[in-house]
Amino acid sequence: MSTTDPNTTASTPSTPAAAQASTTTSTPPSAPTTKKPASLKAVTGFGKFAPNDLANMAHHIAKGVGGNPVYFPNPPIDPASLDASGNTLAEAVLAAMDGGKTAKAVVKKQHKLIVQDLNLLAVFVQNVCNDDPVIFEASGFTLKPTGKSAPQPVAVPSFRSLDFGMNSGQVVAAVKSVAGAKSYFIRYAVMNGTTPGPWTTVPAATIRKAVTVSGLTPITMYGFQVQALGVLGYSDWSTTETIVVN
Repeated sequence: MSTTDPNTTASTPSTPAAAQASTTTSTPPSAPTTKKPASLKAVTGFGKFAPNDLANMAHHIAKGVGGNPVYFPNPPIDPASLDASGNTLAEAVLAAMDGGKTAKAVVKKQHKLIVQDLNLLAVFVQNVCNDDPVIFEASGFTLKPTGKSAPQPVAVPSFRSLDFGMNSGQVVAAVKSVAGAKSYFIRYAVMNGTTPGPWTTVPAATIRKAVTVSGLTPITMYGFQVQALGVLGYSDWSTTETIVVN
């Protein structure tokens, strides 16, 4: 009969699950990366093109994309094949003028294929141009307007009225607003005949209410001008309007 040696410790058999648990380390999943969508878009709507116009567009895009391989490497549509499709469409249009059913079927088929190819190339160009309009336009596609017009210089404002104030030595100036103006400035000067003297300028942050200018010399003719400030800078000063201060 066998006996167990009291000095011998029984070993616990290792299981595959235990071994795996001891050697496996959890790795946190990497965050998904999202690519910024292209902001430059092409004018499409090729399905509305007449067959001859579409054939010309195919030639134009084939030349632009195929002629600039540095800008447009590995396009999804071979430019030479697109150019050949344009030739096939143009030839089918001529043949269909005699009323041949086969030629008309070719025109319809080629029209559909070229529209699909141009749409694919438009997306390709949008993605590889890096939002560079020079590269984009080298493809031959027309850049779609962004919908945001460039800021325009602010127009020269004018006075709606110049009236006496409630107190002597005051003039109340009402200004007509102009589009794009952020603020306004009014300046005035004592008139020497038709020539104004030194100008004094006062800001008019808002023109919702008429601006009251005080401290003027009574029974004296003053000239007034107004100027607007827009995002591109200042307008010219308006023409001088005069008033004799009460």
